[in-house]
Amino acid sequence: MPPRMRVAPKKTVSFSDDENMTRARQLNSKKHQTDIYGPPVYVKKSLLTVPVHLVALLYYYIKLSEDFDDVRLLYGLIPMQIAYLAAQFNRSTVYGHKILKLKLSLVPISLGAALLLTLPCMLIIILMGAPVRMLLRETWLLAAHCCFLAFPAVYSVFNCDFKVGIFKKYFISIAIGCWISCIVIPLDWDRDWQQWPTPLIVGAYAGAFVGYSLCPYL
Repeated sequence: MPPRMRVAPKKTVSFSDDENMTRARQLNSKKHQTDIYGPPVYVKKSLLTVPVHLVALLYYYIKLSEDFDDVRLLYGLIPMQIAYLAAQFNRSTVYGHKILKLKLSLVPISLGAALLLTLPCMLIIILMGAPVRMLLRETWLLAAHCCFLAFPAVYSVFNCDFKVGIFKKYFISIAIGCWISCIVIPLDWDRDWQQWPTPLIVGAYAGAFVGYSLCPYL
């Protein structure tokens, strides 16, 4: 009998190794991106982030203060913003997988940064149409209110290794509040609260209240 022909085994191609390599590359890419951009930052959805103190300050400014005292309002805003940061906002800010803790060393640094930001903020307000020669002090006070309204976000930028993506919403909400409030200035009503920069300060506080309350949900 003739010898039987041996049938060569069929060669099969497995893509399992290629798939494993692809997955490994994807994981390495994600890890590399995490190393570059750092862990994610977000503010938890919580009623704790609602800045009730801003409503109280606005009530004082509109109803109780004499001649809309911008300076005294600013003196009340700064300590209340620090207390709001320590008691509420900071406890809702998550960096990576942990809730941030208040670093006392960053508080004076953030206050100094907010103070320095008043100068470029004043320049932007002037470029948007604010008076240059007259009422320069009032324009700087408006810039100071805007910057210290953003103080919790400024502090969080320092505490989150300068991640500004999530916190830019708070700066934008304050700017939009100022911008919308400009509508009442050219109206011919001749009211005290229409004088520069009272409407914009009220708008900045309203914008900050909406921003800190709603930005975690956006």
